[in-house]
Amino acid sequence: MAEIKDFNRNHFLLKGAQKDKLMSEDNEKADDKSQKSMDSMIARHRHVKIYTILIIAAVLAAVIFALYLNWKHKVYVDYEIVQVTEWTKSSDSKCMNLSGTLFTYSNDGMSCTDTKGKVIWNQTYEMQNPIIRTCKKTVAVGDYNGRNVYIANTQGILGAIETTMPIRDLCVSENGIVAVVLDDSKVTEIHLYSSTGEAGKPLASFKTTMSQSGYPIAIDISNDGTQVAVSYIKADNGQVSSSIGFYNFSAVGQNYTDNLVSGYGYADAVVPMIHFMDDDTVFAVADNRLMFFKGRQKPESILDTIISDEIQSVFYNESHVGLVFFNPTGETTYRMELYDTNAKKTNEVAFNTEYTDIVFDTASFIIHNDNECLIYDWDNRLKFEGVFMERMLSILPMGSISRYTVVTEQAIELIELQ
Repeated sequence: MAEIKDFNRNHFLLKGAQKDKLMSEDNEKADDKSQKSMDSMIARHRHVKIYTILIIAAVLAAVIFALYLNWKHKVYVDYEIVQVTEWTKSSDSKCMNLSGTLFTYSNDGMSCTDTKGKVIWNQTYEMQNPIIRTCKKTVAVGDYNGRNVYIANTQGILGAIETTMPIRDLCVSENGIVAVVLDDSKVTEIHLYSSTGEAGKPLASFKTTMSQSGYPIAIDISNDGTQVAVSYIKADNGQVSSSIGFYNFSAVGQNYTDNLVSGYGYADAVVPMIHFMDDDTVFAVADNRLMFFKGRQKPESILDTIISDEIQSVFYNESHVGLVFFNPTGETTYRMELYDTNAKKTNEVAFNTEYTDIVFDTASFIIHNDNECLIYDWDNRLKFEGVFMERMLSILPMGSISRYTVVTEQAIELIELQ
C-alpha cells in the first residue's frame, strides 16, 4: 500500500512538474509573442514616424518650390516709397552709384553720401574737365589736361597726386593704385602711383611713341593694381591698326622687357574700351569686334569675334558685359547681348526704352532714362516696367529684385516694388 501511495504521490508530483513545465513554456511563448508584438509595434511606430516626416518634408518642399516659382515669375506693377530723405545737389554737379553710395562730383569738388542722405566725406578742388574712373568702392578724379588726381573710396579720401605732365587719361584699382596717361609733345608716358605713396613719385612707368606702339586711347588696371592693359592706335601709310598690350608689375613681369607680358594686334580696328572684370578676366570692345582675355599673370585671348552690327553702348560689372545695338529689323528699337566672364553669350534682351543708363546688379539689370524704368532678372524675365513722377538722376540696387534707392533732384527715396 505504501508503494501505491508513493506511486500516486510520485505520479502526482510528476504531473505537477509536467504541468508547471507546460505552463512555463506557455508563459515563455506568451512572453516571446508579447515581445515580438512590442517590437512590431515599435517598428511600426518608427515607420509611421519616418513616413510622416517624409510626407511633411515633401509637402514643405512642394510649398517652398511653389513659393519660389511664384517669386521667380512674379511681375511688379507698382512701387511704394518706403523712406524719403531730403537731398539737394548743386545744379552743375553729377551723381553716380559708387558701391551702394551716392558719389557726386563737379568742377569744384566731390562728395560721397549714404542712402540715408548722410555725407560720408567731402573734397573740394578746382578742375576744368574732371575725368571719373571707378573700381568697386574706389574712385579717382583727375583733371584732363591738368596735373591733379584725387583718390577716395566709400569710407574717405585716400590721397592726392600731382603729376609732372598733362593728364590725358587714368584708371584706378580697388586698393587705390592709379595708372595715369601723361602726354608731352613727343612721348606719351604711363605712370603708376600709390594713393598712400610719396607725392609725385610713381611706383612704375613706361613710355610709348607713335612710331613704335602707337598712341594709348584706352587703359585699365586690375583690381589688385599689379596689371595694366593698354589699347593703342596707330596710323601707318594711311592704314589704321590697333594693338593691346598687357603689362605686369608683379615679380613675374620683371622678367619681361618693359613689363610687357603679352600683346595682340588688330588690323583695321579701333579699340576704345578695355576693362578688367576681375584680376584674371579682361574684355575689350572695338568698332567691329569683341575680345576676351584670361590669365592672372599673362592674359591670353579666349575670344575674338567679329561683330557686324554697330555697337551703340557698352555696359558691364564684375560678372557680365552688355553690348547694345540698334534693332532695325525687329519689333523693338534696341537689343542687348549679354556675355559672362567666360566669354559665353548668356542671353539677349530686346527693348524700346530710350535709355540713359543700364545698371547691372547681382539680382537684376535695370534699363532706365530720367522717368522710365525696366527691370529684368538674369533669366530675361521683365519684372517691372514703370514711370517715375520725379526726374530720376540715378537708381541704386539694394541687392534684392524688389528694393531700390532712387535719387531725384530733391530726395533720396527707398522704394519697394509691389
